[in-house]
Amino acid sequence: MNLKRIHKSIFFLTAILVITGLQSMYVFAAEEKAAEEQKELKFTEKMAAILFREADDSFVYKRERRTDPFVPFVRERVVATKTPVEELTGMRKFEPGQLAVVAIVMSAADQFAMVQDSNNQGYIIRAGILVGRTGVVEAIVPNKVIVKNYTYNLAGDKIYKTVEMVLNQEGEK
Repeated sequence: MNLKRIHKSIFFLTAILVITGLQSMYVFAAEEKAAEEQKELKFTEKMAAILFREADDSFVYKRERRTDPFVPFVRERVVATKTPVEELTGMRKFEPGQLAVVAIVMSAADQFAMVQDSNNQGYIIRAGILVGRTGVVEAIVPNKVIVKNYTYNLAGDKIYKTVEMVLNQEGEK
């Protein structure tokens, strides 16, 4: 009988240990759940503090000495022309290559040249007259008219080019 009693007591002890273990696991799980809820509450409080903080404590982006992050790195450059676009009148309508020298008249008081365009329209030019977009009649000599044209290079410097309009002799074309 003694053996029966020992078995019964072992059974009860095992049952008590199992129940106690389950209770401790339940307590441990409850404590873990409470700790998790506490962490979640702290996280929510921190997020609320970040979202609803006072105006004096808010973040302010300072733009000075910083580039705009939304501006593209590569930009199109617009190259401005040095010569303004204007409506040309008189002799400025014709470049020196479009005119033919017909006659040169030289006297003690005056010197001028007669030129004509492709439509056989005649014009009189003197030294200092503007010809074409960028030309100036520099001199009139016995057999030619010298026109000085200017252009700009890439560096923006003014470059001069001399064009000679030669008077054709009789019978030459």
